[in-house]
Amino acid sequence: MSSPSPARRRTARAVRAAGDVARTAAPVGPVVVMVLHLDADGGLHLTLPLLHLVVVLLAGLGIDRLGLWLLDLGHHIDRRRPATAS
Repeated sequence: MSSPSPARRRTARAVRAAGDVARTAAPVGPVVVMVLHLDADGGLHLTLPLLHLVVVLLAGLGIDRLGLWLLDLGHHIDRRRPATAS
């Protein structure tokens, strides 16, 4: 078994970091959108149409899935490869 090169390890680390950032940011987007669309005049209610809210929540789930995919890709890049004959 050959160990990954330093460049391959750096690439894997960067891809995993991007996945971590995406997974961290995924729930923040829908929360920010909801807070920005709260109307306090005459009681607290959401001024965002329900369809738009569903789209924002689905986008958050998609970003979360993207983060999971990037994490898996980073682990795949960093995986040890069998030594090949030259």
